[in-house]
Amino acid sequence: MNSSNYQIIQTMYDELKNEKSILYSHLEEKRNQIAEIDSYLNGLLNKEESDLQVFLPRRVEDVYHDDIEKRKREKQKLTADCDEIEKQIHLDDNRIVQLENFLSDSSELHVKQISILDAQEKERQRIARDLHDTSLQNLTHLVHKVELSALYIDEDPVKAKLELATVEKLIHTVIEEIRNSIFALRPISLDDLGFKETMEKLITVLNQDMQFQISVDIDPIALDQSNPSSYIRLLSIYRIIQECVQNAIKHSGGTEIRVAVKEDGDFYHLCVCDDGSGFDIHTALKKDKHFGLSVIKERVDFLDGTLRFDMNGGTSIDIKIPKTDCD
Repeated sequence: MNSSNYQIIQTMYDELKNEKSILYSHLEEKRNQIAEIDSYLNGLLNKEESDLQVFLPRRVEDVYHDDIEKRKREKQKLTADCDEIEKQIHLDDNRIVQLENFLSDSSELHVKQISILDAQEKERQRIARDLHDTSLQNLTHLVHKVELSALYIDEDPVKAKLELATVEKLIHTVIEEIRNSIFALRPISLDDLGFKETMEKLITVLNQDMQFQISVDIDPIALDQSNPSSYIRLLSIYRIIQECVQNAIKHSGGTEIRVAVKEDGDFYHLCVCDDGSGFDIHTALKKDKHFGLSVIKERVDFLDGTLRFDMNGGTSIDIKIPKTDCD
């Protein structure tokens, strides 16, 4: 491992350790807030009934009902935050252990492995953001719709039925969003349907709103499930095409996309072209304006491939990947 690669891994390790320390601080702060709420509620609920009987014969829970409910909601939110922080700490612990192992073993293969692990982690974060911006928002909207239907059910049954019809439609939308996210995480059909059919299904999922006209030319590449290296290589190609098409849909400003994955002797030849406005690739990579480009470059480098951009009349991404690992 050269000094540059070692420094990159060491920096990632230090950042994770620092992030874990910050997370522990946040966790402790939220636990203290929960303890304060518990102390307040216990003190409130343990008030002597006689303190209130002087003025009116009501229980503590009745007099302070709104305040108690508010504190309970705050505690519930803080508890959920603690659970999420603990999950992130657990993930960081696993990655820290991996990095420690890589730092103790200086082989170049491990450097490549940690690069792809980092790319995968960033991809998971992107999917998490997508879920938050779509499915989670829709589920929150669903809750409000159900509450509204409950209010209408006695006074205006017709309006309640209309609201419930909207709820049913939205539920189907959320189910489809989650199904697509699961498919993005792990294309199970790669094992069942084969490479060509899985790639075509991916394009359909990415273009489900039919905003682009996408032409596809995919060779029926055979999947050798007994060869882990071959499987990882084809799965990486799947991810590269996924990122390229997503970039074209989000950033190109065009209407047409062409996707090709061909077997070319000892190489796989990948090409994704669009008719959009293009962009300055050097500026984009330098400023990281299009994060997906960094992911694509990391994956191609990991597979010992070559990457070429052409900005004439849109954007064309041309990639060549060897079928076997380079010695």
